[in-house]
Amino acid sequence: MQQFDVIICGAGPAGSTCALGLFEAGLNVALLDKQSFPREKICGDAYGGYAYKILNTISPKFGAKLLAINQGAIIKRAKFVSPKKHLVEIRLKGFFSSLPRTVFDNFLLQMVKEETKTTIFENTTAQKIEVQSDSVIVTTQDGTQLKAKMVIGCDGAHSIVQSALTNTREALVETFPGIRSYYKNVKGVEQDCLEIHFLPNIPKGYFWIFPSTDGLTNVGIAANKKMLAKHNINMRKEFHYLMNEAPQFKERFAEAELVGEEKGWSIPIGYFDGKLPISGNRILLCGDAAGLVEPATGEGIAPAMSSGRFAAWQIKKCFKENNFSAEFMKAYDKDIHKKYFRNYYFKTTITNFYYKMPFLMDWVIAFFSGLHKLQGRKY
Repeated sequence: MQQFDVIICGAGPAGSTCALGLFEAGLNVALLDKQSFPREKICGDAYGGYAYKILNTISPKFGAKLLAINQGAIIKRAKFVSPKKHLVEIRLKGFFSSLPRTVFDNFLLQMVKEETKTTIFENTTAQKIEVQSDSVIVTTQDGTQLKAKMVIGCDGAHSIVQSALTNTREALVETFPGIRSYYKNVKGVEQDCLEIHFLPNIPKGYFWIFPSTDGLTNVGIAANKKMLAKHNINMRKEFHYLMNEAPQFKERFAEAELVGEEKGWSIPIGYFDGKLPISGNRILLCGDAAGLVEPATGEGIAPAMSSGRFAAWQIKKCFKENNFSAEFMKAYDKDIHKKYFRNYYFKTTITNFYYKMPFLMDWVIAFFSGLHKLQGRKY
């Protein structure tokens, strides 16, 4: 049985950021992932200045490496279009990029390999988590057992670590199904601008068109699962309708060519309702495993990286105090709560108002669109 101080399950943005956050802690860290990298991750792919800020707070060297990536589209603007086609454009502050997760996630893991002494297990699935009085034992798919003082769940929406903490799988979280495709030859795509379209036939969701790398465009749709069921909407059919028949998009996709496969996935939205615990005895959950996806937009990279950094801070406190109890882990909960609760409460409230009274979105976007025309500047 191999011995470690910390085992991190999941090498995506949350897990890799957590490992990077421990690079000078003097701890023996293991990082497991069920796949080998680079690997594809279905996502809208856009990430913002928070990625640089988070890495830079861990080490300026890490932040500098992120800025040095010469792939992807540098994003400076975002356009929001209401159901009645009112448009408002905002300038984005800080560093924003649209980079395929295949590249971004691999960049983070490669930095872990280069800058830390982390033991990395790729193509390794954690199948069983046993929390004991003085340790945690992780059993992998081939029967290998790893032992540590703590285990960190960064293993996504289907988290085995979450199941060890809650004795359930996904039952406590709401989900947003999504579909994403890459296309070439989409007309009217501005390489420095994200497009988000709110449409009456996508309840509690939106359609996006994001520039990507190598001349590709990331096109996708996501919506609340309960609302789709309530209105009997087939999201895949709706996705195809938008590109092939909807008047505002038909011409733009007339010559578009699908690159690769059209893929679907599910986004877990569960932190805000307070039902899903995010820590326990010798366990911390991060990112999607903790249901930390931003409830209004489905943004997951930022909370994944942020929670990974918070987890690294908590881990160092645990080893300093030699305390791995559920009560001591509550400091992590407080950090996450302070970072996200008010923000998510505000966005959830605004979003619910819109979905109950869709005309509000038209009013708000029309108002700011009018200001833009009147004052000659973007908001």
